[in-house]
Amino acid sequence: MNIPKWVQRELERTDASRVVVAAVLNIGSEKVDRYRGLGLALSDGKIVASPPAPPPPSSGKYARRNLDGWTDRRDDLPLESREISSWAPSWKSASFHLISRQIDAYPLEHHSAKLLTISASAVENLVDAALVRFRVDQPLDRETESFAADLLFNVHLLREAIGEAHVFDADLSDADFARIQHVDWELLPVGSTDRVLERLASRNPRNPERLRVAGERLRVLDRLGHDGFILGTGKFAGYFGAKFGDRLVALENLEYGNALYVFEADWEILTQLSRTELTRLRDPSVHRLPHLPGWQSAIRKLVRR
Repeated sequence: MNIPKWVQRELERTDASRVVVAAVLNIGSEKVDRYRGLGLALSDGKIVASPPAPPPPSSGKYARRNLDGWTDRRDDLPLESREISSWAPSWKSASFHLISRQIDAYPLEHHSAKLLTISASAVENLVDAALVRFRVDQPLDRETESFAADLLFNVHLLREAIGEAHVFDADLSDADFARIQHVDWELLPVGSTDRVLERLASRNPRNPERLRVAGERLRVLDRLGHDGFILGTGKFAGYFGAKFGDRLVALENLEYGNALYVFEADWEILTQLSRTELTRLRDPSVHRLPHLPGWQSAIRKLVRR
């Protein structure tokens, strides 16, 4: 079974022999209802999680397959002779009789229900939000024959449920997940526009309109002569941007209608803050440019001054 290139790159980020499919999202209190089917709720103003459970069938095809099993037609194998039967009405009679015939058809492969659970845990509480770790609770051994098939199923299952999926060492603790989210900024070279969009698409595959807007904003940054792209996770999951020398970093967001943040200093420290904290911050080195007419000119002036 072929593993997509973006999943291969996820695997290359860890040398662990056992891995899990997981993701950490920054979830605001106002968005908790979206994840109620996965056990999230508000309690005394904080986000809490219920015990692990399979994702509800309303999540999509893979959630239903996880609960009910499924059948694949193996058109990669030779045709086989198969007998099919059906009931037909008897001539001049109210009764029916069974008729059978032979056909050539591709083999069918039946898969039992996996009944995998997804666990959620608030690994860090933020202001009006939390970093929440979601994980498909099935450690996968790279050496097993079914590794590729199991990995892809779990990736589809989690992406379907929350819109994002990554590959991690199976032995990571929640504290490890929280720590990773604070430092996991990926730097990509100039000329990686398609690669950035591919990564963003893997995180939010079901919203083509937001990806279209992200592409437009990415091209604005690309025309400004940057020194490399940046992709964020954790508190800034969904953020992408560009680095302009050692002086300035501009970060965009995949969410339509958000603002562009421009950092003139200490961006790696300041991006540890939540978006709410950044909005409240009175730091002259941080510029928040809402996507209103003229925002392209504003970022151009900041880059060139």
